[in-house]
Amino acid sequence: MPLKELHKITVKYDGRVAKLLSLGRDSLMKSQKISYIKKFGFNQEDVAQLLELAQDMDIYRYDYGDTAEDEGLEFFGVVHAWYALSELGVPEFKDILITMVEDGDDDDYDDWILDDFSELIVPYRKDMHHYFVQELRKETNSTWTRLCYIDTIKEMLKAGEISLQELNKLIEEILNHGENDIVNAYIMGICVDNKLTEYHELIKECYARDAIDLMYMGDLEDVEIKMGLREERETDKEPTMLQKLLNTVVDDLDEQASAVIRESPKVGRNDPCPCGSGKKYKKCCMKK
Repeated sequence: MPLKELHKITVKYDGRVAKLLSLGRDSLMKSQKISYIKKFGFNQEDVAQLLELAQDMDIYRYDYGDTAEDEGLEFFGVVHAWYALSELGVPEFKDILITMVEDGDDDDYDDWILDDFSELIVPYRKDMHHYFVQELRKETNSTWTRLCYIDTIKEMLKAGEISLQELNKLIEEILNHGENDIVNAYIMGICVDNKLTEYHELIKECYARDAIDLMYMGDLEDVEIKMGLREERETDKEPTMLQKLLNTVVDDLDEQASAVIRESPKVGRNDPCPCGSGKKYKKCCMKK
């Protein structure tokens, strides 16, 4: 879709909502987000347009690859609409958020909703603990949906909205039976962050059955050090799958480079210099 067609789509937005389409990315990257109520005066009169913009996939899914840096700001308007709705606490937006984070699969997810979900859901999450736990238990849910919910539960713990005791069954169930090594690692992160040493045996069993992604949590000795169960390592650290892959690639490149070097003819001291100067190699480039 040409950029002029995109502009035609955005014409339907006016007033305060239209201003979001030119705000751009910068304010979204700050840890302290702007107040859309204070800055623009958003109120209940804007909700209908904000809800429409928040779900406008013609804008959000537009291919911005060929647009200049100061163009294509409309994309960020959709994200700004999310934050404005969250700040206003619009009830309908909760279901939109849940749908967005649950609709993708592990190969079709958008970084914006994944990164921002735990912040956007804040006004709605107080009574959602049981929902998050229920969805976390489902191995059929995508990895990234489950990680979003774990991150949200961690934030709820910090805010005192739930207690560790309320998570006992979830932690035990996933560490005992979880099949997703990334999700298992994230749940283990709750144990590590809060030094829940009572789960040490379960954690050891997880590592024994190779059910923990090492890239996310490190190996068992790493975890034991973080939990205060040991002071230093006793063994060499096992490389992650990514490190093993990188090592394989480096080894392959080294072999290819060695093969190229071996195939190159050796230049003798008294041979004509390869640079074409007409001098002997020893009098020309040998020492360079």
